[in-house]
Amino acid sequence: MADVAAAVGLTAPAIYRHYNSKEDLLVAAISRALDMVDEALALARDMAPPEFMRTMASAAVARRETWILLQRELRHLSPEQRQLVEERFRRIVRAFAALVRREGGNLDSQETGLITTAILATFASASVYRSRMPERAQQLALAAAATAACGARWPAGTGSGDEGLIAARSASLVPAPDRGAAILDTAIRLFAARGYQAVSLDDIGAELGMAGPSLLYYYAAKSDILVAAFDRAAGWLAAQRHLPGQSRSLADLAAAYIDLAVRERLLFSVYVWEAVNLPPEARRRIRAGLDADVQAWCDALADTRPELTGGQRLALVHAARAVVHDVVRLGHWHDRPDITLILRAVVGAVLAAPLTRQALRRHSP
Repeated sequence: MADVAAAVGLTAPAIYRHYNSKEDLLVAAISRALDMVDEALALARDMAPPEFMRTMASAAVARRETWILLQRELRHLSPEQRQLVEERFRRIVRAFAALVRREGGNLDSQETGLITTAILATFASASVYRSRMPERAQQLALAAAATAACGARWPAGTGSGDEGLIAARSASLVPAPDRGAAILDTAIRLFAARGYQAVSLDDIGAELGMAGPSLLYYYAAKSDILVAAFDRAAGWLAAQRHLPGQSRSLADLAAAYIDLAVRERLLFSVYVWEAVNLPPEARRRIRAGLDADVQAWCDALADTRPELTGGQRLALVHAARAVVHDVVRLGHWHDRPDITLILRAVVGAVLAAPLTRQALRRHSP
C-alpha cells in the first residue's frame, strides 16, 4: 500500500481512507477492468465472430492488466472476494462459449471449453508484452488471432502422429534424479499451485520429509530455487531452437514448444507467471533467453508471411504461445490423448490469421 501511495503522491493512511486493505484495492481494480469487458460484451453479443472479436479486442488492449490480475493475483484474495470475481468472469466466459458453440458445429462440451480458453488466451497475450504498434493495429491483430482460434479444427485422432520422436526428445531432456532435482520438482509443483510468495522453504521441505533449512544445503535461498526452475525451462527451450543438424521451421518450433508445455505444464505455470519474483540479474538473463525464443518464432514467421509487419508478427506469436500456456495450465485438457494434435491446429490457425498490411491501412484511424 505504501508503494501505491507513493505512486499517486499520497501517504499510506490516506489510501486506507478509500480502501480497507490491499485486497480490497485489488478487487476494485479487477472490477473496474471487468466493467469495461462487460460493456464491450453488451455491444458485441449478437455480432458475427470477426466483429465480436474486434469489439472485445478493444477492451483487451485498453485494459491489458485485467488478465494478469485475474490469472496471477486472484489467488491472493479471500475465498469470499475470489468467489465474487470468479462469478463475474464465468459470465464473461459463458458469453464466449456461446459464440464458440454457435460457430463450432460438432464440437463437444470439452472442446468448446478448450477453444473458449484459446480465444481468451489470445486477448490475454496483450498483457505480457508492450507492443510498439498503434493501439488500433494491435486490436486488429488480436481480433484476427481470436477469430482464427475460434475457427480452428483438427482431424479426429488419438495422438500427434510422431509420439516416438516426442518420447525420444523428451527422454533426452529429463535430468538425472538426485536430491536437488527432487527439491526443484517439488518446489515447481508448489509454486504452480500456490504462487511463489505463498510457499516457504518449510512447505517444500515438508513435502520431502526434510526440515526447511536443510534445503539450503542444495540452494542458497528460496529465490535460487525459482531461478533454477526458470533455468530449466530456458535451457530446454534453447535446446529445441538449436538441435544439431536441423533447420527449425515455424511448425518445428511450435511443435517442440507444445510438446514441452504438455509434458512440463507445472513448470510452464511457474515460467509464465513468476518472473516478477526473480532477482533482478536473473530476471534480465531469463528475459533475454525468452526474448530470443520469441524472436526465433518471429523470424520463422517472417519466412512464411513476409507481408506482415514486425509488430503484427510479434502479436501473432505472443497470441499463439499464450494459447499453449493457458490450455496446458487450465482445466484438464492436458489429459486428452489428442491434446498435442489440437494445440498444433489452434496454434497453426492463430499464426496463419489473415492480417495484412492492406487490412491494417484500411482500419487505421
